[in-house]
Amino acid sequence: MAWPEDDARHREVLAALRAWAREIDSVPYPPGLDIEALMARHYASLRDEADSVMTMTVTATPEVTVLAVRGEADVSGTMRLRRRLGEEIELAPRALVLDLTGMDHCSARGVAVLLEATGEAEAAGVPFAIAGCAPVVRRAVDALGLDTALPIHPTTAAAVEWLELLGRLKAAR
Repeated sequence: MAWPEDDARHREVLAALRAWAREIDSVPYPPGLDIEALMARHYASLRDEADSVMTMTVTATPEVTVLAVRGEADVSGTMRLRRRLGEEIELAPRALVLDLTGMDHCSARGVAVLLEATGEAEAAGVPFAIAGCAPVVRRAVDALGLDTALPIHPTTAAAVEWLELLGRLKAAR
């Protein structure tokens, strides 16, 4: 597969990812997960609409997929976010973290998307957490009394740690 970004740096990163994949080959990961697919998803996530006020970047590893959102979740942005979250949940990652650290605005529909994604992930058996909730999002969540319904954590690292603990607790049952 060739990407527009197919330059020396891209080839270097791809080689490093392939070497890493060989090293972790003994680690179980979802079927069909390969470096080419990961790179394609990453580059696709970078190709947001030019006039968009919201960008999304997908970073996936065998352990966790992080969807980082930056900008404003207006009407068109929330539709794109909902669609992207649905796509990521369908891929059934081991864990999914939605990083909202860079979100500047969140409409009521944006909060509804967070609730929908939480429910969809739970129904699909995908551990899901929200990280780095920007103050604007946090105010909306608190005002609506949704702080107990949404798995919000201060950082992506805290969300990943919580999801790992949750997985160990479920395995211990």
